[in-house]
Amino acid sequence: MFLVQKRLFCCPPSNKSTIHLSSYQLCCLFNFSTAKDQSSEHRSNFIVVDSLQSCELSSEKAAKTAKYQSCHKNSSSLSIEFFKQSGWSDAQVMKLIQRSPLLLRAKVETVLKPRMRSLKDMGFSDTEIVQLVSSCPTVLLLRDIKPKISFWRSLLGSNERLLKASRRNSFLLASSMARKIEPNLSLLRECGISDKRIADMVVTAPAIMGRSNKYMKEAVKYVEELGVPCNCRMFPYALSIVAGTNRARFDATFATLMNFGFSLPDAIAVFRKQPAIWFFSANNICDKMTFLTKEAGCELAYIISHPGILGYSLEKRMRPRYEILNFLEQNKLLDKVCGLQYVMTLSEEKFRKQFLFLLRGEKSVALYDSYVAAHVVAEN
Repeated sequence: MFLVQKRLFCCPPSNKSTIHLSSYQLCCLFNFSTAKDQSSEHRSNFIVVDSLQSCELSSEKAAKTAKYQSCHKNSSSLSIEFFKQSGWSDAQVMKLIQRSPLLLRAKVETVLKPRMRSLKDMGFSDTEIVQLVSSCPTVLLLRDIKPKISFWRSLLGSNERLLKASRRNSFLLASSMARKIEPNLSLLRECGISDKRIADMVVTAPAIMGRSNKYMKEAVKYVEELGVPCNCRMFPYALSIVAGTNRARFDATFATLMNFGFSLPDAIAVFRKQPAIWFFSANNICDKMTFLTKEAGCELAYIISHPGILGYSLEKRMRPRYEILNFLEQNKLLDKVCGLQYVMTLSEEKFRKQFLFLLRGEKSVALYDSYVAAHVVAEN
């Protein structure tokens, strides 16, 4: 086989944006064959698009194993120019081509133009079209995309929610309606979940709708085995976690909690109350548990009875608020003892009014400034 070394292919100078493609993306553009077939006529198909100033093959393995298709200079240039003339910035075009190199080979007059026009006719603004195509390039490659968009927009209620869901899962609009979406939708309705709640599930965890129906049925059964029945308020949230999370990662969260002293019933009880914790990585949970038990001095029983505390950001909320609370308690500036869970659940405005204003002394100015500066950075 023809071996592609890691190298830089350079194009003639151009005043257009430089677009870097990975080896996998180049694999979709160029057609290689065995050394025996590499005649001069065959090599003529290996043309680097003028609009791309440099393209680097970063993985020899990908170049060896992938099947390549030829990309003609003229059609590629026309595709890129079409997007730019449609109002896309150089950065947006670069991101789009990196995500879907096949768009370089799409015919402008018969594919790109009609489908972009169709999106406008469906009520998407120019900005929304850029967002939709950037997150899900398949909308310009699939012929049956219009009924899918109509279906999802009807269920979700707005362009904004559709864009949010497609950003979180680029395969949402590409999944088969007959084999996956419709059977899963019927299953959720059979579980007593309203269309409004299903829409919320799709926006927060869109990957679940692309699962096989068999997988979804197993997820429903597993959630019920964990003690969250279909008629429970938490069921949709719990199902989103189980169906949308890799099973190994899901089980790893149980193992992490048990390593900190939770019994299996304790961990299951936490899942029933706060299934969203299973969205976090094992390292994230480890860091929070270490902070709560070692620095904040929380008893394990307190965390088990108040698992919502694990849902907050360690650096943006838990640690800075604890430092404020600890300072106030040590300097006897509080009228009453406040639980950590209560302090964490307060909105930023209420926390500042109730606790931050107490840092009036000269000794606490630095702590006040540090807290405010950190949250200004976080907000920006």
